Amino acid sequence: MTDAPKYRSYSQFEEFLHNFYSLTQIARIHRDNHKLVIEGIEKFTKSINRCMQHESLTFKISNDQLYVEDEKLPYNKTTKHLFDNIVRYFDIRGLEGLHLFKASKQASEKEILTFMRLLDNSRQQPDPLTWLQNGLGTKNIKWVEIIKKSETPQSDKESLYKDKAERRERARRDYTYTMASFQEVTQKITGKRQAGLRKTVRVVQDMTSNLLEDDEVYSAISTLRVFDDYIFTHSVNVAILSMCIGRRLNLSRRSLARLGICALFHDLGKTEIPFEVLNKPADQLDNSELKLMEAHSLNSARLIAKLGASSDSKARLMLPPFEHHLKYNLSGYPHVNWQKSLTLFGRIIAISDAYDTLTSSRVSRRSVLSPDRALGFIFDRAGKDYDPILVKLLINILGLYPVGTLLKLDSGELALVVSSERKKGVKRPLACVLEKNIDGTYQKGETIDLNERDSKTGDYVREIIETYHPSNFGIQPLQHIFSSN
Repeated sequence: MTDAPKYRSYSQFEEFLHNFYSLTQIARIHRDNHKLVIEGIEKFTKSINRCMQHESLTFKISNDQLYVEDEKLPYNKTTKHLFDNIVRYFDIRGLEGLHLFKASKQASEKEILTFMRLLDNSRQQPDPLTWLQNGLGTKNIKWVEIIKKSETPQSDKESLYKDKAERRERARRDYTYTMASFQEVTQKITGKRQAGLRKTVRVVQDMTSNLLEDDEVYSAISTLRVFDDYIFTHSVNVAILSMCIGRRLNLSRRSLARLGICALFHDLGKTEIPFEVLNKPADQLDNSELKLMEAHSLNSARLIAKLGASSDSKARLMLPPFEHHLKYNLSGYPHVNWQKSLTLFGRIIAISDAYDTLTSSRVSRRSVLSPDRALGFIFDRAGKDYDPILVKLLINILGLYPVGTLLKLDSGELALVVSSERKKGVKRPLACVLEKNIDGTYQKGETIDLNERDSKTGDYVREIIETYHPSNFGIQPLQHIFSSN
């Protein structure tokens, strides 16, 4: 028995997916006999003929990655827009994928168009999958079969879980290495020794490569909190979140790495502030202490200038840390009569710094906001303190209920958001129910989809009553978000 020929090139897969998605959009807005519809059907059929080698053709989504016949398609700058659109299109309809059988090659234009319109209309139904299946049966369309999410073979589920666990572990390592390199720099600075950039550049470049492949796990891991090491965890969190924003702006790999280093060093000037001042509530600072605190961004730029690296390298890193408290309308500090608009990096770091500060539990803060309320706080100051476009982008990345938000449900349950609602049409996140132990701690229970609706009434099965910061209940999100049970 000879091996089956290797599947067609990635470009043919991509062409097939492009023709599929394009036809779904054309069929939505044009009549049957429109020229674009006829051409779209022809291109879609030709793509099937080119890609289908055996009795069927399968394409599906696994862990937000697209697969055609178990071939993982590369997610890159060229394919990003198309893949994101298809993932959203399927997710809204509760689909994991489609099987196209050999008979699809002979399907009539009318049948293909009917199928595309059934797909489109299913999104408006309370139970899209059941409605779609019934529609296919009624129209006697047998050359296509929908794949429900629950139909993923167990072996595939185990493989996906292993892949997800590996990505999380990789993100943890990147976090740890980045923090260690930053600590090394600050220790050398406080010890009046020469500190270089080489190690930090290397670890941030490694993190950039991994984050470009999968930014969701990195935005989630920024919920890491080590409360007695605030300055270090805060700096790494701001770096990660800034890079996630930069990725969504399609910054180059080199620019992303530079943004990450700028963000990592944005609070370097705080290493010169006495511990007792750093941990003092802002409303208790006297004038001299307040001036010392407000000088930290200027001092961050000054300390970067002293690092052991080329003048060009340091020059590219100094300005964004200096800017991160100047505010979008330039009403912030340091008070140096700054007239220029903030750089993109400065605006990104400012919003990342604000979000992490608002959601971090530490001695110097009398209150801490839940992640969703922190986003609300930032949103209310868009156009004044923060770039309004970046505010919207941050909300798009984190979702209305970011990972790590603690929810009180109308069922009386406490649930922790473990995956944000980042896809179009999906307004609510996945959350794990937290069950209280006898000793007052919490353990992870079942994972629930808060988008789930009652099939009869269309109402949400669970309503969100209130949101909290997990520290109010002594809960460390990381223990539950990345745990295996």
